[in-house]
Amino acid sequence: MDLRMRKGRRADLPIIWPATLQTAWDDLPEDERKGLDRQAWESHFRKKIEQYVEGNRTERWVAEGPSGEFLGYIIIGESGFLTPEVHAFLYDIWVAPDHRGKGIGQALVEWAGDWARRRGHRKIKLEVGEGNGRARHVYEKLGFSAERRYMGKPLR
Repeated sequence: MDLRMRKGRRADLPIIWPATLQTAWDDLPEDERKGLDRQAWESHFRKKIEQYVEGNRTERWVAEGPSGEFLGYIIIGESGFLTPEVHAFLYDIWVAPDHRGKGIGQALVEWAGDWARRRGHRKIKLEVGEGNGRARHVYEKLGFSAERRYMGKPLR
């Protein structure tokens, strides 16, 4: 895969924000999504994740092709919510639609693993929507396995 990783810039945010919001929207369970106003939801969710997308809690890395084309990005940082050991956490990964199915997602995840190793982490984690079989397949192929399951039940 011929790609180059570079640090994300403010100029990348007009691509990153809509992609991140779309990914999160697509991962919402159908019963929750159908009751939401998309614009109101985006405004609400954007406030919750702004510190991860634009702040210093994470790093943004962009994958570019040989001609400088925007292939995808990752948002990566650290987390230590359940244990005292801090581990790397892949908060978001996205591949441009025209470049999907070409190994870019796999390359981004592998790069994230290298990023984590360089910082001394023994583990990298991520969260993926239950219905996102394509992404789950890539992650499992790269050695990720389920550790916890997030479950919901409508109370009607």
